[in-house]
Amino acid sequence: MLNPQNHLRKLRNGSLINLKLGDWTIKSKLQGLFLGVSLGSVVIVSGIGWYQTQATLRSKIADQLSGIRTTKAEQFESYFENLNNQVGMLAADGNIVKAMVDLNGGFRNLERNFIPPEWDAAMEAYYTKQFFPRLKKNISSEEVIPSLYQPLGQAARYLQYYYLASNPNPVGKKNQLFDAGDGSAYTKAHAKYQKFFAEIIEKFGYYDLFLINDKTGDIVYSYFKETDFATNPLQSYDSQNALKDLVRAVQANPQQGSIQVVDFKPYSASYNAPSAFLGTPIYSGSNMIGILAVQIPIAKIDQAISRNNNWENSGLQKTGEAYLVGPDSLMRSTSRFWIEDPKKYQNVVRYTGTDNKTLQLMENFNTTISLQKIDSTAAKAALEGQQGMIVDRNYRGAEVLSSYTPLKLNGLNWAILAEMEVGEAYRPLYTLQVILLMATTLFLLGTAFLAAIAAKIFTSPLRLLTDSARKLSAGELDTEVDVTSLDEFGELATEFKEVANKLRQAEEELETKKQENDILLQNVLPKAIAERRKQGELSIADNFKQVTILNAHLAGISELNKRLSPQEMTELLTELFDEFDDFAERYGLERHNSLSTSYMAVCGLSEARFDHSQRTVDFALAMLEIIQRLNINYNSALALRISIHVGSVTAGVVGTQKFGYSIWGETAYIASSLQSQAHLNYILLTGSVYQRIADSYTFIQNPVVEIQGLGEVETWTLITTRKLVLTQVELVQSSFEKVKPIAEQAAELFYQRLFELNPSLRSLFKGDMKQQERKLMDTLALAVEGLRQPEQIIPTVQNLGRRHAGYGVKDEYYDIVGEALLWTLAQGLGVEFTTPVRKAWEEAYIFLSEIMKEAAAKLELEKISV
Repeated sequence: MLNPQNHLRKLRNGSLINLKLGDWTIKSKLQGLFLGVSLGSVVIVSGIGWYQTQATLRSKIADQLSGIRTTKAEQFESYFENLNNQVGMLAADGNIVKAMVDLNGGFRNLERNFIPPEWDAAMEAYYTKQFFPRLKKNISSEEVIPSLYQPLGQAARYLQYYYLASNPNPVGKKNQLFDAGDGSAYTKAHAKYQKFFAEIIEKFGYYDLFLINDKTGDIVYSYFKETDFATNPLQSYDSQNALKDLVRAVQANPQQGSIQVVDFKPYSASYNAPSAFLGTPIYSGSNMIGILAVQIPIAKIDQAISRNNNWENSGLQKTGEAYLVGPDSLMRSTSRFWIEDPKKYQNVVRYTGTDNKTLQLMENFNTTISLQKIDSTAAKAALEGQQGMIVDRNYRGAEVLSSYTPLKLNGLNWAILAEMEVGEAYRPLYTLQVILLMATTLFLLGTAFLAAIAAKIFTSPLRLLTDSARKLSAGELDTEVDVTSLDEFGELATEFKEVANKLRQAEEELETKKQENDILLQNVLPKAIAERRKQGELSIADNFKQVTILNAHLAGISELNKRLSPQEMTELLTELFDEFDDFAERYGLERHNSLSTSYMAVCGLSEARFDHSQRTVDFALAMLEIIQRLNINYNSALALRISIHVGSVTAGVVGTQKFGYSIWGETAYIASSLQSQAHLNYILLTGSVYQRIADSYTFIQNPVVEIQGLGEVETWTLITTRKLVLTQVELVQSSFEKVKPIAEQAAELFYQRLFELNPSLRSLFKGDMKQQERKLMDTLALAVEGLRQPEQIIPTVQNLGRRHAGYGVKDEYYDIVGEALLWTLAQGLGVEFTTPVRKAWEEAYIFLSEIMKEAAAKLELEKISV
């Protein structure tokens, strides 16, 4: 150890620089070390930390904005694809085809009608007083030439007189007139189909809907009855008429199922508002008979982009927005800032070059679509097919971080931009800069203070430090130090080497444990959540707006447990739940922890799915098939109670020592509570699920269920996967009307044929056969009449099936009865028993007989316990 007197003498002589580091006292070394580190490392560490942190933050901000852009793009592309699919499905609908034929025929009949002068006078008054004043607000007065707007054709003048000029409803509500009262074939067809089209408009939100003659271009029908009703867009003076372009596009591409789109243009019939159209051919068989066109709703476009103006919650904060741009560099969605404050928006864009006329049109139409010019670098790049992110000056003159990409749309060259003002986007970076400066200052002051204290503390007796080193060798610290000096710390070198060896061994053991934990984690948590957990995210909780939850309880375990050994019972349950898990994965559901006799699965949780309710119901049906197969294989009597509900939930990792991924919220509570209300081997679902899949299966509504704390909940039970087609029901009912006059003969023929096919069935009928024949025809009449609303007769049909089971009727008898019934109908109807009629009766009989057999099978389930 350095002699203090010699040390002081060397200091006085100015020879400290000649001292070797190994000759310094520990106190001197510590003071020098702390002071050197505090002065030198602040700049290095702070610089590196600042550089890495700002790079990370910039990348995170850019990724967040790109993610928002991608999400918005996918949302809109999905909406546009659905719009295409809607129009394609509507064009193939039988009612649309009939409406096209009937309305076109009625329209053609009117082309020869005489138009009285007073009708033309009434039409001129309508255009002068109602249409032109509204139109002039949106175009220059010198552009309005009345003769170019009023219809010339006989049918057009006739229909516009009745449905526009003499229509008592105000402008904007002309669609409320169903029957014009003129007695024409057109009016009869219009009165028949207007309500049908009203349901379509209400369901899909179209601005308007048109039926167009594909050969002449005549608009034989429009729902809202604007001034384009009954006119011919191909004869329009307006070269920018978007509907004209749509008709020509469909005529040029008449393939069945092809969809044509025309971008936004000013449309005079809608008072020169920007309008876009989508259309497709209408086919009857292999013949094209017309064109179905819809006017794309602006509100739906805005909703697809903004999600009900929920900008801040989507990550765009105060100054961010996402919007669409068309090939003419004009907006294709309404600006967020127009929606929030139109006056402020006008004041801002006026100074960036938007003229007063355009601003007035924005106010008239209450939108910026096809009006606001977007000439930014990002917009141009996106329209050229590029995607990326730049700092740019936007249409409001603000410096923004702009993420852009082209959209994948049928027939449209549009792009989407997600932007946020630079000041707001990089605000966390500026805040961090201030924090780092403050922290650096405090660190320098604190280090200087700690250096003096630490030096004094570490000059304690050397033996105390040696004891501390021995504690290190026992594994209390995880630091390895390489000491080569001859001072007091030299004694600790050997001990630290031993510590290093132990630390390496511990690290290898930890790596092995980590691999084992990863495997266990995959079995406890969903894959996506397990990855987040591995990345160090300990507190995991998310809200999900729309998921579908299935709860299933396995009944019959108690009885089966009495006759099977624990090993056999375990093997059975393992086989059953493994098969459930396989099918859950196939349908896109995730299983969650539950009791051994219950099964809970969720669809739409880790991966968002548009059809999550449909997938869940299909999985429930698969579960019922699985339990039936297992009952056959094991000669068991197991059954399921299944309940399904859809809604929002919260999910997260719960627990620290023993954790799991749990789901909670009102939706999960309802799904769990309803499970006990389900009948064995039936699927019980709530109204929200029913509304999503009502068109796919046949249901009956149950009495409301009272759920504690939530009140009454409406429920439905899935009765059969079959769904009767209306046209087949009409064929069954119309043909049965022809059988009623010969009911007695038909019933007698039926039983004769039945006993010929299977003589053993005669023993099932003990009473008077005449009375039995009357019962047969009465039952048939009741069933046929109820086919239009099957849910009203299903309980009766189920009771009938249970009674037949009590009489000794077996499942195989139903096929024989069906054969006898079809034979009897063929005898009674003769040539009128056509192939379509036979097919309709087959479908109706299968529909009813399956319900009866299912109800009969449920008698056995009543014996099953918990």
